Amino acid sequence: MEMSLFQTRFKIEFDEFDESKSEFLSEYANININSKLVKWKKLIYKVDFEESERVIFDLLLSLKEDIIRIENHLFHQEELFALKYKTHIKALNFEYLEFLENMLESGKDYYARFELNHQKIAFFFKAQSENLAKITKIKPEDLISYNAFVVEIQRNAIREKKEASYG
Repeated sequence: MEMSLFQTRFKIEFDEFDESKSEFLSEYANININSKLVKWKKLIYKVDFEESERVIFDLLLSLKEDIIRIENHLFHQEELFALKYKTHIKALNFEYLEFLENMLESGKDYYARFELNHQKIAFFFKAQSENLAKITKIKPEDLISYNAFVVEIQRNAIREKKEASYG
């Protein structure tokens, strides 16, 4: 079975996970728990906005995210644990992540987080090889954001292929 991964580049932090590291489970459960914008982010994918409405909606959502991020920074509401490893994701799809470097131990479980549109996404994955991971646990609201990101990456890849074939 061939797996299609789409090229991208973003930072990821991760650490080895086992049941003794309950602090990771606690952080996973509480990260973004105060996000008041989850229902609005879900609305984006359900409503067919006009172009001008979409721009205004995105602007308002972005402003609100900025305010929440500033509040969190000022009041240190979202202290995160230091994770041992930092690298970049070079390709992905809805289930798998391909790391830029060979940093994983096949079969091991890991806890990870990265940022998408100023939202911290925390999840668990199992290493399939030294640089390929399968997402094993992610919160439903984070999965919505992640899947939307993957769709956008796919659209960009399709658009680039079309432009290359016509160019």
